[in-house]
Amino acid sequence: MAEIKDFKRNQFLIKGNRHKKTTTADESLKDNKSLDNMLARHRQLKLYTVLAVLALVGFFLLCAYFNWKNIVYTDYEVVQEHEWVRADDTKCLNLDGTLFSYSKDGMNCTDTRGNVIWNQTYEMQNPIVRTKKKTVAVGDYNGRSIYVANTQGNIGYIDTTMPIRDFCVSSNGIVAVILDNAPSTVICLYDGARGEVLVDFMTTMSKSGYPIAVDISDNGTQLAVSYIKAEKGEVYSSIGFYNFSAVGQNYTDNLVGGYGYSDAVVPLVHFMDNDTVFAVADNRIMFFRGRQKPESLGETIISEEIQSVFYDESHIGLVFFNSSGDTTYRMEVYDTNAKKVNELFFDMEYTDILFESIGIVIHDDSGCIIYNWEGKLKFEGDFREYISCLIPSGNIAKYTIVTEDGIQVIELH
Repeated sequence: MAEIKDFKRNQFLIKGNRHKKTTTADESLKDNKSLDNMLARHRQLKLYTVLAVLALVGFFLLCAYFNWKNIVYTDYEVVQEHEWVRADDTKCLNLDGTLFSYSKDGMNCTDTRGNVIWNQTYEMQNPIVRTKKKTVAVGDYNGRSIYVANTQGNIGYIDTTMPIRDFCVSSNGIVAVILDNAPSTVICLYDGARGEVLVDFMTTMSKSGYPIAVDISDNGTQLAVSYIKAEKGEVYSSIGFYNFSAVGQNYTDNLVGGYGYSDAVVPLVHFMDNDTVFAVADNRIMFFRGRQKPESLGETIISEEIQSVFYDESHIGLVFFNSSGDTTYRMEVYDTNAKKVNELFFDMEYTDILFESIGIVIHDDSGCIIYNWEGKLKFEGDFREYISCLIPSGNIAKYTIVTEDGIQVIELH
C-alpha cells in the first residue's frame, strides 16, 4: 500500500511539475513575442530615421543643384597666370586642351602653363590649318608641303607633286589633299607618318565637277567630297562618298554613293564621327549616316543667308542675322539626328563659338557670353585684356585664356 501511495504522490508531483513547466513556457513565449515586437519597432524607427536623413540630404542637394543651375556669374578672377612669349604674327588655337600656335615660320604645341611640348620650323607663304580631335595638319596653300602632328609630337611630313588647293586630316594622321593638275584635279590620300600616297584618283569638270570641300572620317577610311559644276547655265552641286576599306573595293573609284543638288553650292562637308556626316549649302543643311555607305538622314531648307557655321562632335550651329531686329544675331543649333534643339539670340561680334559639355560659349577678343544647354544665360561680360584663344575646362565656371602677355586661368563668380 505504501508503494501505491508513493506512486500516486510521485504521479501528482510529476503532473504538478508538468503544469509548472507549461506555465513557464507560455510566459517565455510571451516574453519572446514582446522582445520581437520591440526589435521590430526599433528597426522600423531606425529605418524611418535613415529615410528622414536621406530625404533631408536629398532636399539640400536638390536645393544646391537648382541654386547652381540658376546661378548667373557676373565677374571673374585670375587664379593662375603664366608667362608665354610668342611672335606678333603667331596665331593660336585650342588643340584638345593644349595650345597650338603657327605662323609662316613654324608651329609648336605648349601646355596651358606655357611649357613647350614640341616645336617644328618650316617656311610657308600661306599656311592653313586643319584639325581633327588631337591631330593637326598645316599646309601651304598653293605650295607643296604639309606637316602633320598631334598633342604629343610631330607625326610626319608630306611633299606633294602638285599645288595644294585644300586638305583635311583624320585623327589617326591620314591626310586627304586636293591637288591642282589643270585642267583636272587630283585627290590623294597620304599616310601622314610616312608621307606616302595611299590612294589617288582624278576628277574633271565634265565628269564630276570641281572639288570645293573635302573631309575624312576619324579612322581615315571614308571620304566626303563636295563638287560644283555648271549644267545648262545652272549651278549644280554634288556630294560624293568614298570608302577605302574592303567594302569600297567593290565600287568604281571607291565611290559608294552620292547626292546631287540643283541651284546650290555646298562649301562645307564634315564627318562628326565615323558614322555621321553633315553638309551645309547656301540654301540648306543636310545630314547623312552610315559607317560604310552614308545614307541621307534628312535636310532642312534655309531661306536666310548663313553667316557662319560652328560645330563639334555632337552639334552644329548656323548663325544668321536676326531679322526681328531685337538682337544682331540668331543661331540655330542642330544635333546629329538632324533635329533643331536650340535657338539663341545675341549681339556679340564673335570670333569663335564653342559647343562644350557645359554649354555654349560665344566670345570675341574682348568678351564672352556663356549659355547652358537649356538656353539660360550663365555669364556675359568683358575680359580685362584682349584674348586670342579660350579653352574651356569642362567646368562652366573655369577657363584658360591666352592674352597678349601670357596664359591665365580664370574662375567666374
